[in-house]
Amino acid sequence: MGIPLSYMGIPLFAGQVAPELQQLAARARAGDKQAQLDLGIAFEEGHGVEQDLGKARDLYRLAASDSGGPVWVYVPSVGNGTKGRVMQVDRGPKMSGLAEAKARLDLLARISE
Repeated sequence: MGIPLSYMGIPLFAGQVAPELQQLAARARAGDKQAQLDLGIAFEEGHGVEQDLGKARDLYRLAASDSGGPVWVYVPSVGNGTKGRVMQVDRGPKMSGLAEAKARLDLLARISE
C-alpha cells in the first residue's frame, strides 16, 4: 500500500494544484468532516475544480455520517488450528455528522429527482 497520489482526482503532491486545494483534499481524505463538506461545496459549485455533483454527493455523505467509536469485527482463523474470533476495534473519537452536509445532500437528492 503506497502513498496515495490523489483524492477525488485532486493531486496530493506539491505543484499540481493550488496549495489550499491540495491541503483541503488531504484533510478530507484523513477524515476531517469540515474539509469533506468544504471540498464537496467546491465540487458542487465548481470552485477551483471542475463541477462534479457525484463527487460532491460522495463527500457530503462522508461529512454527514457519524464516525469513530468502537466497532466489532470478525477476525477469521489464520489456518493453524485456532478459531476465528470477534474483536472490538476503536475507530477513534466518536464524531457526529455535520448538519449542513446532511442538508446539502438532501438538496442534491431533490434536484436529481
